[in-house]
Amino acid sequence: MNRTGRHSARILTQTSALAFAAVLALSACGTDDSAAERAPEDAAPTQAQGEALEAEATADKTTETDAAEGTSKKPEGTEVKVGAEFTDKETGDVITVVSAVRNNPTEYYEAADNPDGEMVYIEVKVEPGDSYGGTISSSDFYLDSAGEEANYASSARAEIEDAGYEYFDLAPRRDGEHTGYIPIYVSETADELKGTYSRPEAKVLGEDRKVPEFTSEFEIPAS
Repeated sequence: MNRTGRHSARILTQTSALAFAAVLALSACGTDDSAAERAPEDAAPTQAQGEALEAEATADKTTETDAAEGTSKKPEGTEVKVGAEFTDKETGDVITVVSAVRNNPTEYYEAADNPDGEMVYIEVKVEPGDSYGGTISSSDFYLDSAGEEANYASSARAEIEDAGYEYFDLAPRRDGEHTGYIPIYVSETADELKGTYSRPEAKVLGEDRKVPEFTSEFEIPAS
């Protein structure tokens, strides 16, 4: 497959050269135990208190309704299991393509008047190695699109989030494990889609050496 929009070499930092510090500030709040300001436990609520309780109950019902509606807004696509796991030998990163949601409704500009295309959400999990800093990017994941390699459709982020999924953008290695979905639009779909994870060559910050490119392939089954 030919790659379109190929990204350039990245910068990696040696983890051992980084130092992090965190400061936690605590503050204490005084309490007023004045018995004069306490209302009897069995006293009837005042009108203002009653109105406040009614407003709180209404807010709770609204939240429950919104949550139920949010659950019903899942996309009309079909989820398929992938389960492809590979390890970047240079960085120690463990990459897993967990699943994919196929045939998603979309307003992506390339999908207009194209009955042969498909919007795919791929679910990825990354477990960064501890040798380098830097990030693992959504732009490193590709799907075959009519003989070309297509990567993330950045303008479809809102579609992912509106559907209730977590969008995968950048995963800083210092933050540890991260899971999310990447939208990729292919202009010509197929029963089975071939995919590639390709981390570009990286320069090590402060050192005169490079980390070679790493590439591994995976396959998304038919829905």
